[in-house]
Amino acid sequence: MKIDSRRFAFSLVEVVLAIGIASFGLLAIVGLLPVGMKSVQNASEQAAAANVANSIAHALRSAERVNATTFSNSFSSQSIVYTIGGTPTTIVWDTLDLNGSATNSVSARLKARLVITPPSSANTNGTALISVAWPAHSPNLVWSGSQWSNAQGHLTAGVQFLPRP
Repeated sequence: MKIDSRRFAFSLVEVVLAIGIASFGLLAIVGLLPVGMKSVQNASEQAAAANVANSIAHALRSAERVNATTFSNSFSSQSIVYTIGGTPTTIVWDTLDLNGSATNSVSARLKARLVITPPSSANTNGTALISVAWPAHSPNLVWSGSQWSNAQGHLTAGVQFLPRP
């Protein structure tokens, strides 16, 4: 019995079609890479912004008494100060890296804003609004009214705090 070797081989048309289908699939995957990379970067900045907001809240809540009515702490080399019964205070960090450290404007990734409404007495809660936005290097990223405009992403959190005894 003689076996015809041509019966078990692929034709040129089949090979060309297989290469075409594989090429189409690879091109589709390569086309999705920039979208995936952008998503990873955005997720990284969002996680970093949440960590920075949490660190600012911790610094505010752990402010130490300076005198009978004034409390102070610092975050990223900038003082956070409020006075019981005082007026609202706004503190801005324009150039933060993903770890919340102050950096130069070229490598800055985040901007943060803290608005403190101090407690009216030592036994009442104060409130604060913490907002972090990215990318910091965007020239159009500005705080207008009560929110960021032209931000690729931002998060805002309200915080209550009680002065430490």
